[in-house]
Amino acid sequence: MASGARTIGRVLEMIRGEFPDISVSKLRYLEAEGLITPDRQQPSGYRRFSQDDVDRLLYILRAQRDRYLPLKVIREELEALDRGEDPQTLPPPAPASEMERPHTEHRAPAAQPSGRLLTRRQVLAESGLGEASFIQLERLRLVEPRGGTQLYGREAVGVAVAAKRLAHYGLDLRQLKVVHQAAIAEAALVEQVLEPFERRGNAPGEVVAEVYKLVLHAHAAMLHGQISR
Repeated sequence: MASGARTIGRVLEMIRGEFPDISVSKLRYLEAEGLITPDRQQPSGYRRFSQDDVDRLLYILRAQRDRYLPLKVIREELEALDRGEDPQTLPPPAPASEMERPHTEHRAPAAQPSGRLLTRRQVLAESGLGEASFIQLERLRLVEPRGGTQLYGREAVGVAVAAKRLAHYGLDLRQLKVVHQAAIAEAALVEQVLEPFERRGNAPGEVVAEVYKLVLHAHAAMLHGQISR
């Protein structure tokens, strides 16, 4: 075995402190995709990882975890590195047409979300999301400061946490636009239900909470039904 070469088991031990969910199947998948190429020319046929292989593996895993990049983009970055070029480190900004919110979009009632507002630093600290990825969420208008301030509601933490965890399964941040559009439509539905109460004054807090709860319950049930088909 070449000096410094490691078995797949040893590599897993080395990186599990940073990536506790790493598995043999994950490494084999990355190898099958051609992103890592450990030496398999040993008489035993077992994989042997050089330090360069380990460094490349860490680059891939950190790009997925910290920048939420799909494997296609990571492959392009690796190819750029192999050519001696500096890869692009930020996802491209959303097109202007995506960044402009149509006037016909409905928003959830401003009084519904509760809890203290958070600074940008607090959102990043609580969610564990990287700065670059948070910038991308803002460009996509998936998170926004509350009107007239530079502070964020608790929902920003929820979106950031979901984005971080879904990226582990290969989800690109831009795909969350689908969820965003569904939320816009559901907010419009809530406003429609509450409109008769608003015409008579303000809707009682328990009514608002009940309507939100029922819409979310219906959403979860229908989503489960789609997945279970």
